[in-house]
Amino acid sequence: MKKLNLFRKLLKYLTILFLIFFLASFTVCNKDDDNNDSNPNVEYENSDNWVSLPAVTKDVDVFYIYPTVSSNATGAMDITNTTERALAVGIYKAQASVFESNTNVFAPYYRQMSTKVDMSGVELATDTKEFKQGAADVEDAFDYFIKNLNNNRPFIIAGHSQGTMALIELIKNRFGNDAELRNRMVVAYLIGYTVTDADLSTAGLTAAQNASDVGVVITYNTQSVTSEGGPMLMAGAHCINPLNWRTDSTPADSLLNLGAMFFNDETGEFIREENHYCGVQIDMETGALLTTIPIEDADTLEFGPYSEGVYHRYDYAFWYKNLQQNVSDRIDSYFSKD
Repeated sequence: MKKLNLFRKLLKYLTILFLIFFLASFTVCNKDDDNNDSNPNVEYENSDNWVSLPAVTKDVDVFYIYPTVSSNATGAMDITNTTERALAVGIYKAQASVFESNTNVFAPYYRQMSTKVDMSGVELATDTKEFKQGAADVEDAFDYFIKNLNNNRPFIIAGHSQGTMALIELIKNRFGNDAELRNRMVVAYLIGYTVTDADLSTAGLTAAQNASDVGVVITYNTQSVTSEGGPMLMAGAHCINPLNWRTDSTPADSLLNLGAMFFNDETGEFIREENHYCGVQIDMETGALLTTIPIEDADTLEFGPYSEGVYHRYDYAFWYKNLQQNVSDRIDSYFSKD
């Protein structure tokens, strides 16, 4: 009888241990499942998750990342929302059309940080979980692009504003230890945000020095000569002049401006073209790209939520035709190198 009671006590004890282990395992599994369900990876094999998946007719690809378009109250873009998707398409037409005559332009949707992001408790936008999620999406999309869409063609990466912010993280995480990837990159147009020496060093890249060097980074931030600058221009910013392709303070006259192109950023509708629109000069102290635009446009253009003279919204528009020509020139230079 004593042996039977001992056996029953042992069985009860083992049963309790089993239940504790089972419930703990069940809780952990459910927690993981909840995380996966609430924040799954974007499936880039699904064509619906791309702003642009072109027919391949050119020898060079572009991987383009759009700037901030979302004002989603959650703090992150809903890439299934029809209105937000349309805004990404609109800015794609306004900016990425620069590349379309010379390249195959691939552009993913990504869950970018919206204008409603909660910045409490963080110093920089790049520290928010929303930005980090969007940057992770961009890396996933790039990996899918390289493995499944690019077919070992030379490529260009390009973005603006938050798109550039995400691409800076991409080049630091993917390019530094991958010489083959760096060698296939014709150029990177990382416009509308600060690119520093530290960023370039981590990525194993250098800043562009002229109109035709390849495997380099082109970056600048446009503002008026009287502006104090915006939050995208920080200490250590590199800058190149998109009219004379110099990195010193040599001014470029408006006669060198092949044409500004203005679009409705929300719809992508073309508005007007202006030849010899404005000249430009680099401020060597701040790294800003300084310009004076026609007075009527200074009074009537929509510049967004920035201080006086911050022309961030027009980083592509003011220099559109020169950027377009430069894409062609750098591709020619890439194919003529050794």
